[in-house]
Amino acid sequence: MEAGYDYLLLRGRWPRRLIGFTALILVSLGVLLMAGGGAYYGFVARARADLANLNASLPPAADASLSEQAVPGVSGGGSALAPPSGISAPAIASQDLRIGDAIDTYAWDSPLAYEPLDYREQVLLQGFTPWSMSQALPVGSQPQATRIIVPELGIDSRVSELSILNLSDSRTYQTPDNAVGHIPESANSGEAGSSWYFGHLESPIVGEGSVFFHLPRIAEQLKNGEEVFVITDNGVHQYLYRLTSTEVVDQDEMSLYDTGQANIHLVTCVPRLDYSHRLIATGELVGVKQN
Repeated sequence: MEAGYDYLLLRGRWPRRLIGFTALILVSLGVLLMAGGGAYYGFVARARADLANLNASLPPAADASLSEQAVPGVSGGGSALAPPSGISAPAIASQDLRIGDAIDTYAWDSPLAYEPLDYREQVLLQGFTPWSMSQALPVGSQPQATRIIVPELGIDSRVSELSILNLSDSRTYQTPDNAVGHIPESANSGEAGSSWYFGHLESPIVGEGSVFFHLPRIAEQLKNGEEVFVITDNGVHQYLYRLTSTEVVDQDEMSLYDTGQANIHLVTCVPRLDYSHRLIATGELVGVKQN
């Protein structure tokens, strides 16, 4: 009888231990979830508080028309934009890229063909003829852009036209998949209207790329009086835009508009891991080049 009674007690201990162990795991998971949630909301609160720093514009001294900065050199009495300062072409040959050296994202597919951003920008900006906003062409007269480049940030992406998706109770534009998306209803590059381009800051869940990951840098560059250029290419002409301002708006207040002038608007979601606001970088048409 003693042995049988001890056996019954022994059988009862294991369920109690299992229940206690399970309870300990659940409590620990709860604490971790609470700590993680608190850390996330703290991060989001701080990130949203810093969004005001992304509102910027070029200082008045740097806001002169680029046509006034033209230099002689194009046949037929034209002029060409002076390229930004940077390293010379022969300096590229002396580059010695070793394993572990940091290179820009655009060169990851071909690291042996790596060119520093300042040199790449210098090459890409050569040959443009200054254009004023009043010289922009009528809306609907130009082909759609197929490529967009922001040399200063290492952005070089294809452009896709975004279609409208019919949801159960609303309609919305599709999200760009590893590309920059152009709103078809907006003006094309080189036209006298607002051109709207959207790109992901990052896409950790859907995996649609992070083509505009460095776009928030523009605010600080504009505050420092630096000029940031955008090049769009439609296969026939390249159009050069100079970014002049950045603005952050709540996602619920985001709306497309047309200035009636040759402006470009680059849009991405901010801040990281929250994406509740939209960063809009706006620029004006300043140059054109034939392919």
